[in-house]
Amino acid sequence: MENTIPWSDLPKELWWMIAKRLDALTDVRRFRSVCSSWRSLIPPLPHRDNNPPLFPLKLPLLPSQKHAFVTQSTLYRLQPPEESGPAVGWLVKLEESGEPGRRLRLLSPLSKQPIKYKPGAFPNVLNTLDFRVTEIGKEYAVEVDEGVNLRCVAKVALFPDSAWADAGECAVVGILEGGKLGYWRYGDEGWSVIEGRGCHFDDVMVYKGQFYAVDRLGTVSWIDPSFQVVQFSPPMCGGGDRKHLVELGGDLYVVDRYLDVGGVTRFWNNREVGLEAVGFRVYRLDQEWGKWDEVRTLDGVALFLGDHSCFSVSVQEFGGCVGNCIYFTELNDFYGAKVHVFCMEDHSIKRAAFSPDYLRILWPPPAWITPSPCPLDPKNMWPVF
Repeated sequence: MENTIPWSDLPKELWWMIAKRLDALTDVRRFRSVCSSWRSLIPPLPHRDNNPPLFPLKLPLLPSQKHAFVTQSTLYRLQPPEESGPAVGWLVKLEESGEPGRRLRLLSPLSKQPIKYKPGAFPNVLNTLDFRVTEIGKEYAVEVDEGVNLRCVAKVALFPDSAWADAGECAVVGILEGGKLGYWRYGDEGWSVIEGRGCHFDDVMVYKGQFYAVDRLGTVSWIDPSFQVVQFSPPMCGGGDRKHLVELGGDLYVVDRYLDVGGVTRFWNNREVGLEAVGFRVYRLDQEWGKWDEVRTLDGVALFLGDHSCFSVSVQEFGGCVGNCIYFTELNDFYGAKVHVFCMEDHSIKRAAFSPDYLRILWPPPAWITPSPCPLDPKNMWPVF
């Protein structure tokens, strides 16, 4: 019979090793809240041995430009306490302003657009200790003002983004004007262009601790520690117009977006206006054989193609919402950036706001957040969903 040791008797060195593997600040705080000994073992972050980047992170000022900042938002799944019944959840995105006394901002999970509820309808305080909180991921954006993207930087990824990361270790890789790749390391005086293949890049992300990017032809490359582009996959067979990188189940996927290129195009807040999606195809990279496999069903998974990040969720964790679909945004002159849903089964595209089964994962808040109806603030410039 094996000997068992109470968890409270385990060596402090082992608990320290476990805590250092918790990347999310939320998980570190929950670890510290278990008991007084664990709390004393790990001081609050940041502490004297930890100098994490503080967001919004100020970037160097270029001639004739406004100050630019890297902002950080965090995606969470909120669930009621264990004893409250089935594991229904609510998908939220929160952003800290970085200013003393400023509250968190509640944002649309697919964009930086604030979600404002009618006064008195939404709780003034959300105590995370009252819920089960799971961090889905972080996303970053480069802005010149609150909610206004820097025109010359389309999308960025930051690494390392662990709660234990030191600011001096952090680097940002982004897609610059013309689809070029660039990087900025903490302390650099400006952006540097990553030299390499002369192609147009569509998306960038951090995957397994490395920067990865996909170009317009569907070729995935990784950026090595010296910021050189190394081809990682063959080109895709898909002929779509825009590629998105997303991780699902530990594998690397590319979502190929097909656009109605006949529309009139202009830019607003670093977004194309007028190009509507007409279809999507999904491909999984077989890393063992170096080939692309087309995925025709996502089963109980939904993909989210946001303005600043792409991610996947299991719909079973969100109260029976519809899976096998892709959530995405489109920008229109008449109704702003709206959430649409592409169904993998019948290839249909619909507005999430007109389909309650699809919208439930985003809005309205579940009854265990606010028992009474929670309408959006009619003063919003644009409808959020």
